Amino acid sequence: MRNKSFGGSGKPLYSNNYNFAGVYILYNKSKDVYYVGQGKQVLNRVNSHFTGRGNGDVYADFKYGDHWVIKMIALENSGFNTLNELKRYAIEAYESYKKGYNKTRGNN
Repeated sequence: MRNKSFGGSGKPLYSNNYNFAGVYILYNKSKDVYYVGQGKQVLNRVNSHFTGRGNGDVYADFKYGDHWVIKMIALENSGFNTLNELKRYAIEAYESYKKGYNKTRGNN
């Protein structure tokens, strides 16, 4: 995804039918680093990062023109009981605390 992929200031470009509770992985393909986040409405949360209302470092790199890949994992049928558990697992799996954008190891 490139900066021009989005419709502009805060306008979501998706259907709410896919706005589920889950975890998302934002992969900066240009820098080979990850950010892991969570949301009860995961698409709204993802959109916030690319419209300046989420992680500031992610937004800055997006505005700079870095290429991004987005992966979303629904909590339902994931094998985890809570979003926090799933997020902590993903942060560790993608090493996004050690080598990425995450500033914590996840919610407790």
